[in-house]
Amino acid sequence: MIKSFLKGLVVGSIAGGVGTLLTVPRSGNETREKLTKELEVATKTTQDLNASLNNFKKALLTTQQTAQEIIPAFTAGLEQDITDFKFQAEPRITQIKDQVTTLTNHANALAAIDPTTDNTVANSKEK
Repeated sequence: MIKSFLKGLVVGSIAGGVGTLLTVPRSGNETREKLTKELEVATKTTQDLNASLNNFKKALLTTQQTAQEIIPAFTAGLEQDITDFKFQAEPRITQIKDQVTTLTNHANALAAIDPTTDNTVANSKEK
């Protein structure tokens, strides 16, 4: 069985090779030249790709270094801005709380006055 398989493999390979040689639209020299040109184009494309990847890698490293330099300064500036805002806002918040307390006290005082015992309005109308 293996012998018949090997015979078939050899015969098939020979038949395929002969068929290919007979049906090739170019001569051997033309085919070699075409393959050589295509190989040169593929080599040039690979070199261009490698150069592009190296440029990208350099740009990425530059960006990373720039970020490492800028981010701490940006963070410190942002923290300072937050501190300044809190410093400016705290007195205003305290003042607003005091005003709310005063208004609440006035509202409670007005609510506590019983209109039936207040004769000020009635007395002023009689005069």
